[in-house]
Amino acid sequence: MRRSAIGLVVVLLLGCGAIALGLRYNVSRSFPVGLYLAVHKRPEKGDLVTVNPPPWPIFERAKARGYFNVAYSPVSHLMKRVAATAGDRVTIDSGGVEVNGIRLANSAPMPSDRSGRPLQPYAIKDYVLGPNEVLLMSDYNPASFDSRYFGLLSARTIESVVHPLLTWD
Repeated sequence: MRRSAIGLVVVLLLGCGAIALGLRYNVSRSFPVGLYLAVHKRPEKGDLVTVNPPPWPIFERAKARGYFNVAYSPVSHLMKRVAATAGDRVTIDSGGVEVNGIRLANSAPMPSDRSGRPLQPYAIKDYVLGPNEVLLMSDYNPASFDSRYFGLLSARTIESVVHPLLTWD
C-alpha cells in the first residue's frame, strides 16, 4: 500500500514537472499520439494549438462520446490547427469547409461517428470572422471532431501553441 502511494506521488510530481516544462501528451486521433511542446507565442493561422472548449452542450456530448482528450489535466482539451482567423471568410456546408474561397482537403462533415452515432454539422455561409474568432480543424484526420461540428470559437479558448516533439501512430 505504501509503495503504491509513493508511486502515485512520483507520477504526479513528474506530471506537474512535465506541464511546467510545457509538455503536452495527446491521445486523441485528430493528430498523431505523442508528446508535444507548448511554446510561448501568439496563435496564428496555421498553428497547432490546444484549446479548452467552452461549457457548451455539444462539448459535453463530445466528451461523453470520447472524442477528445489531451491527457495532461483533469479537464478534456482539444488539439486542432487554426484554419481561419479574423477577417477570413468561412463557409461550412455538406461539401466541407471553405476558407476565403478555398475548400479544405478532407473537410466534408461525416454523417455519423465510428460508432454509428449521428453527427450534426455546423452550417454557415460566407461568414467573415470577427477579431476574436477562430476556425479550428484537423488537417491530419478527416474524421476529427472540429469546427465542422461545433462552429467557431473565441480565440481566448486557445491555451497554447504546440509543436510535435515525439509522436507515433
